[in-house]
Amino acid sequence: MDIRTRLSGWMALAVFATVGGAMVAADPAFAKVDVDKLTVSGEIRVRYEYRTQANFGTSANSNESAGSHRVRIGVGYDLTPDVSFFAQVQDARVWGSECVGAAGCATANTSGIGTVSSNNQNGSGVDLHQGYIQVKNVLVPGLGLKLGRQEIIYGDHRLFGNFGWSQVGNAFDAAKVMWTSEMVDVDLFWARIIESEVAAGCAAGNANCSGVIFPVGQTKSTTDQDIYGAYVTFKPAASWTIEPYYFLLKDSRPPGSTALITPQASSQARNILGGRINGKAGGLDASLEADMQFGSISSNTVGAPSDNLHINAHQEAAKLGYTFAAVPMKPRIGIEFNYASGDDCVNKTGVNSCVSRGSFNTADNLYPTNHFHMGYMDLMAWKNMVNYAVMFDLKPSDVSKFQVNFIIHRLARTTDNWYRASQGVYATSLATNQEASLGQELDIHYWHTFKEKFKFEVGYGHFFTGAYIEKSAAQVASGASTGPASTATFTNTSDQNWGYVMASVLF
Repeated sequence: MDIRTRLSGWMALAVFATVGGAMVAADPAFAKVDVDKLTVSGEIRVRYEYRTQANFGTSANSNESAGSHRVRIGVGYDLTPDVSFFAQVQDARVWGSECVGAAGCATANTSGIGTVSSNNQNGSGVDLHQGYIQVKNVLVPGLGLKLGRQEIIYGDHRLFGNFGWSQVGNAFDAAKVMWTSEMVDVDLFWARIIESEVAAGCAAGNANCSGVIFPVGQTKSTTDQDIYGAYVTFKPAASWTIEPYYFLLKDSRPPGSTALITPQASSQARNILGGRINGKAGGLDASLEADMQFGSISSNTVGAPSDNLHINAHQEAAKLGYTFAAVPMKPRIGIEFNYASGDDCVNKTGVNSCVSRGSFNTADNLYPTNHFHMGYMDLMAWKNMVNYAVMFDLKPSDVSKFQVNFIIHRLARTTDNWYRASQGVYATSLATNQEASLGQELDIHYWHTFKEKFKFEVGYGHFFTGAYIEKSAAQVASGASTGPASTATFTNTSDQNWGYVMASVLF
């Protein structure tokens, strides 16, 4: 299933309703509605954003501003203490559009306005964000099932998150088995990301998708993209967890379907083996996460065999903070480090190319919430990057928070690309580039909750351009055709500004 389209959402809703109907038919008692077992929840969120020098150039689209909103309505019902349903419909769009087709819809936006999202997102406009059946205590106490469209969140959202900042957000059509006990929790899941059975989500205008679940003439179950996972949470002590995990991204699309550097690229089998340690002790909080990625991927060159490159990548992240609980406004000081491997073959040819070497070392970020890890301006993904951050928080009251962050952004490999939070390429590096310093980011944010349900937040970010952009602008100005970035939009060294105001009502 291609989760960027809306039809698959309504297909998931149809399956959801069909299973529920079958249960009612099997046992009429299911049809009796008890209001005490019914829950209704919702959210209305409105945001205005602006960004200057989005492309670090002089083109008309370098400065942007737009309003957008998200409306979510959720309905849950506990059929029995162990069997429940939940459905959540959302409408997400940029203001000034009825979201006809793709124009004006709140989808992935690499320039930063509206939402900055990964490949894995529900369609915009009106769509089913979640719709699942959950069964607890199956066969034995603690064993459960969760089937249908659902959010998947693990750890610090670095590889799997709901991307709540996005007006659209992340959700997965998945089947999950969960076992919970006092000392350990275990999750096993399978999610379908791209479904060839319905022509990759039934693009608009495809007549075969009109009311047909399995269109005639489509490739059958041979070119899908799936992700499998196992996530274990050990609880050795209060406030501490040890969380080993394993994920397998399996894409069976033929070589050349997407570029090698595309997020979750085609024709690959990527294993991700890692873990996380997280905990608190007194005022101290700390987390450490690392993984290694291995397997095979296609170079996507003409005539290349499938999966002809060996994957050898890794990611590391560490956070450490201390909260002075006895001090007024409970200040917290923290530091954070993020690293993700890149590759020196991405933009090279000849003896140094990926094909000649037979390997590819750029890490994949999977389906994360990058927004609160690598800077709120969403300029970095967890791939080919190094950054260092210092954070300072204050809590003027129990319902408010003030935060200032300063981040240094760098490339791990100067000849690999600059990937922003959407995981798309922000700038394509030259093979001769030797500049790793992208720049520094300053973020200032304030959050406040009024009347328990009304949340208000405002934020500002400033990006100080580094040598990578400065060298590009200098080379373009001198008449050179390319600099560290291959696009001519990098024509000056102006800093980038970003800001937003957002209000949310929850019920």
